[in-house]
Amino acid sequence: MYCVIVGAGEVGRHIAEMLSKEGHDVAVIERDPERLRTVIEDFDVLGIAGNGAARRVLVEANVSQAGILIAVTDADEVNMVACMAGKRAGVPLTIARVRNPDYLDSDHTVSSDFSGIDQVIQPERAVAEEVGRLAEYPGALEVESFAHGQVVMLELRVSPASEALGKTVATMGLPHGVLITGLLRDDEVSMPNGTTTLRGGDTVFIVGRPDSVRTTAALLSGRHRHKRTAIVLGCGEIGLGVAQELERRGFRLKVFEKNYERAVQTASLLSHSLVLHDEGLQQSTLLTEGVQDVDMFVAATGDDRLNMLAALQAKQLGTDRTIAVVEEAQFSGLLEAVGVDVAISPRRLTASAVLSSVRTGEVVSAALLDKSAGEVLELEVAQKSPIAGVPLKDARFPRGAVLGVLVRGDQVIMARGESTPLPGDLAIVFSATESVPDVEKLFARAR
Repeated sequence: MYCVIVGAGEVGRHIAEMLSKEGHDVAVIERDPERLRTVIEDFDVLGIAGNGAARRVLVEANVSQAGILIAVTDADEVNMVACMAGKRAGVPLTIARVRNPDYLDSDHTVSSDFSGIDQVIQPERAVAEEVGRLAEYPGALEVESFAHGQVVMLELRVSPASEALGKTVATMGLPHGVLITGLLRDDEVSMPNGTTTLRGGDTVFIVGRPDSVRTTAALLSGRHRHKRTAIVLGCGEIGLGVAQELERRGFRLKVFEKNYERAVQTASLLSHSLVLHDEGLQQSTLLTEGVQDVDMFVAATGDDRLNMLAALQAKQLGTDRTIAVVEEAQFSGLLEAVGVDVAISPRRLTASAVLSSVRTGEVVSAALLDKSAGEVLELEVAQKSPIAGVPLKDARFPRGAVLGVLVRGDQVIMARGESTPLPGDLAIVFSATESVPDVEKLFARAR
């Protein structure tokens, strides 16, 4: 497929890398000469210099031949105009990153005034939903939901104090309805089996029924306390969205905001939270407000460095879990190395949201895992696809991929060698990125 990407910032680069590695023909439009030069040098893509909203530039990119146009610059207006122009040129699918809620309707879809934009990705909303999912699972670093919520995939770090250490996966007492599908150790991803023994500090990927996953998360992370209390630092678009999402999930909150007008406005929008007009950085203030006793501390100001420092301080003061929102995904590894539990990058979430739309064939949804750990795909088993009616032990599943769960109606089946996917089943697959095309072929509808 020919793909046109408008914008070569962090999100655009990530999408360009992913698509080019999978063999798609990719063109990247970028105004900044240095950004354009590096994306051309680093990946097998065509580079076009200029404004992605300009008709001349889109014609130069041969946009009329594109199967998808993805506009992810930092300017909402450029993204929207590029998509509308692309749609007029005949692009079947257009995706725009839009931050300003004024352009969206109440259901978070693009206003009907802007025809030609098929899908909107709103990073602020994605961050709020991510924090909400994390709040439900002890120790979780990332949570994805599949099959209408019947299946959950969770990433977490194994605690050195976990009761499961020293035992094999088969003997550690995992509840029914859960599988460990991936193991990240020393920057290498592997697919564990029953004889695998976990170590403290390992990162594991768990898939299964929500209740079983939650029990497993508590076992491996050593976190059982759950008072449903949190502190949120910052009341901008992201911070307010996070606070509203946590309120919706029944959390009791204290929210810090240094801007008086914004604090007053936030207090009027939240129904059962205490909003404090304070920057929330003084240790004495944080201790007085109980930072040492809350389940979560979420630093969500518009300043990456402030979020990093605030989350680190909260961790040192005794907060059980700390989350920092950072635009630059490169900070994630550093933050987690110094003790912050989770670094959420709105840009990575944007790239992950684009992924499902780019995927072909029978892919229902997809999630891009952090630290280049791979992807989780939700696929429908098509009639007459190569995998339909074939036991998994005989299916020649691609190396670097594992089918963890089959969903058949309201039945969740933990996949085993003798499990046989049937047409209409939903399959949850954990896959290394390079194995994704082979996975898609296995589920593709016969022609």
